[in-house]
Amino acid sequence: MKKTTIWVSALLAGTLATGGVVYASTHEPDSRGTVTRVIDGDTMDMEIAGQETRVRLLNIDTPETVDPNKPVECMGPEASENLKSLLKSGDKVDLKYDVEREDRYGRTLAAVYKDGEFINRSIAANGLGVAVKFEPNVKYYQEILDAQQEAEQDDAGLFSADISCTIPAQVTKALDELGQVPSETASSVEQAESAAQEAAAAVTTGLATGKALAAITPDTHPVTAILLATSFKKSVTTMNEVTAQTQKLEQKHTQQHDDLVAEDKKRKEEEAKAKAKQKAEEQAKREAEKQAATEKEAAQLAAKKKAEQDMAAEQQRNAAPKYVAPKYVAPKNVAPKKTPPTYKAPKSVAPKVRTPPKSSVPEKYTGPRCYAPGGKSWKPCG
Repeated sequence: MKKTTIWVSALLAGTLATGGVVYASTHEPDSRGTVTRVIDGDTMDMEIAGQETRVRLLNIDTPETVDPNKPVECMGPEASENLKSLLKSGDKVDLKYDVEREDRYGRTLAAVYKDGEFINRSIAANGLGVAVKFEPNVKYYQEILDAQQEAEQDDAGLFSADISCTIPAQVTKALDELGQVPSETASSVEQAESAAQEAAAAVTTGLATGKALAAITPDTHPVTAILLATSFKKSVTTMNEVTAQTQKLEQKHTQQHDDLVAEDKKRKEEEAKAKAKQKAEEQAKREAEKQAATEKEAAQLAAKKKAEQDMAAEQQRNAAPKYVAPKYVAPKNVAPKKTPPTYKAPKSVAPKVRTPPKSSVPEKYTGPRCYAPGGKSWKPCG
């Protein structure tokens, strides 16, 4: 990360502002102290020249933990434990001062050394505090800032992306999610839907992270505010820009999804129509084939029947007539009854006038008559 050195008095104005000026003294009793109790990551009680004195470390600020009017900051408890590990009750320390000896709360402002170790610097080197300066006390600022930058390079403490509450952890998490959103055009409805969902989730994380960090102020989170204005300003800006880009990507995937759904719907409708048409054609073909088969079968049956009839007629024609012997009937011994012929009078047709030949039949003959062929003439029988 890029190292940035800025004045932070504006961010922490009113937080650590000093009160009346008390100029440094070289009085020997003030240069030694005995630790009695650690208060938080940058404050402790000491016995100095026989007096119980609250000491605030110069040019270093650690995350808040004990102020009742402020929330506990990220790594605040760890910073307190860190100072407790560096300074234990009863430890003898050397004290050095700058221009102003006390802040507005009456705390003594000092640089603390234990066995040659510069405690103010060690806190920054562990990544559990940031370098600050309030004019005119700037004597140890650069040394502490250098230690802070070492911690930043080592990803220690407040600069670690492995500790969930830190700024780099939050920004890295958001950027990782945002970076996983596919940018290529989806080739299916499922891919477009998945990409849109991924983008929406990543955007939600990015927006939530940006909103949470934007809500941090020097009054509520002094150390975090300093880091946002210095070490992590660029990374937070990058996260916000990537979030905005991913929002556009989400819109793109959503539109792709809607377009693909519409195309898929149209394709399915066309497929359904084509299938229905094919089914109707196949049905018509089957019916036509069935009708043709029925007609063919009927024609075959008719042809077969005619052939059978023709064959039967031909066989009948070619067959020899069957001889049937007459049935013999014995004659009855009965004299045949003679039936005289029934007389039929000739039709009333006017005879042609002619002179009949003179008959040899006596007039007034009443005996049997025998007619000549044709029935036109007769003669007495006998």
